[in-house]
Amino acid sequence: MIQLKEVFKTYTGRNYKVNALNGIDITIPNAQYVSLVGKSGSGKSSLIKIIGLLDFDYRGEYIFQEKRLEQHFNDQIISNYRKRIGYVFQDFQLIDRYTVQKNIEIASVIKLGKLDTVAVENSLRKVGMLEKKDSYPDELSGGQKQRVAIARAMVSNPEIIIADEPTGAVDEANTKGILKLLEEIHDTFNTTIIIVTHDKDVALSAQRIIELRDGRVKSDIFC
Repeated sequence: MIQLKEVFKTYTGRNYKVNALNGIDITIPNAQYVSLVGKSGSGKSSLIKIIGLLDFDYRGEYIFQEKRLEQHFNDQIISNYRKRIGYVFQDFQLIDRYTVQKNIEIASVIKLGKLDTVAVENSLRKVGMLEKKDSYPDELSGGQKQRVAIARAMVSNPEIIIADEPTGAVDEANTKGILKLLEEIHDTFNTTIIIVTHDKDVALSAQRIIELRDGRVKSDIFC
């Protein structure tokens, strides 16, 4: 379970101060499929960085699987928690000079602390990309790249997948395929899915839609 209590995030510079999050209170139970929506500047990116353990510069309380996460935790403790989260990005973030398999192997070493060839093969099989393991990213379509990116996120069997605009760089047909894949992962492995999107149809694929506005929760609807 993810719980955020009275979370505030402020960006400051020499001549500016921006309140990105203004008292966020959210609870996401395990195995829930949630979409996070809102206009640019609503606080979505700030929120998922905190949820994804990529930003600890905030005020408030974050409880991850019943453990309160503290800013003073050392890097090893935080790294161990990050292994329980998979990340999927709009621009794929694959390494072009490496094959599909090598991209997943690198993720295996980072996430698991070792090269687990079985986990690599299984993750590619789950997303239907095992036959493309020797291909390079520039030989793949946008939809195939995103499937590889999802395989990379799945290599450590994470409890949570955070997908930031995962359909933003693919066409309508591939969008349906990516959403179907995420739904299958959710249903098969009871993975918590948090998908950030500007697309209304993508948002409606989730069980729950949380809308942010001006750093606050504007609405929280169960579909």
